[in-house]
Amino acid sequence: MSAEVLRAISIFLLSATKLLWAPGTAAAAGLSFWETVFISSTGGMTGIIFFYYFGHMIFVAIDNWRAKKRKRVVVKKVFSRKNRMVVNVKSKFGIIGLTFLTPCIISIPIGCVIAAKFYFHNRLTLPLLLTFTVMWSFILSIFSFYVKQLLFA
Repeated sequence: MSAEVLRAISIFLLSATKLLWAPGTAAAAGLSFWETVFISSTGGMTGIIFFYYFGHMIFVAIDNWRAKKRKRVVVKKVFSRKNRMVVNVKSKFGIIGLTFLTPCIISIPIGCVIAAKFYFHNRLTLPLLLTFTVMWSFILSIFSFYVKQLLFA
């Protein structure tokens, strides 16, 4: 494979896990602005779709395993400090806050697993995640090329 293809694949994989670093890496690697936006957007959207459905599958498997385990032993659910913290974060930020912060601030795998846990049955979750991924990719690409122009012009 050529060096350009390997460079594009590595930026694609980087943006599938941590979108914050992908546009800067693409700009430093010499890709054009629109190549950067395209590769980081498609990589981020691929990561969103993979981790969103993978997270949902993991939670379904855990719930099935717990259901089998509960048949043998009855365990009373305890509302712990950790559970309260998760509920507070969920109620403060909601679906919009989570989907807005996931591509850039929170990493894509962690944000998608949280979204799959709490908002999988909300039909807006995946479209919002994808929309904010493209938006963040565009904003970060603009910022990366602006900084590149300031430093190396």
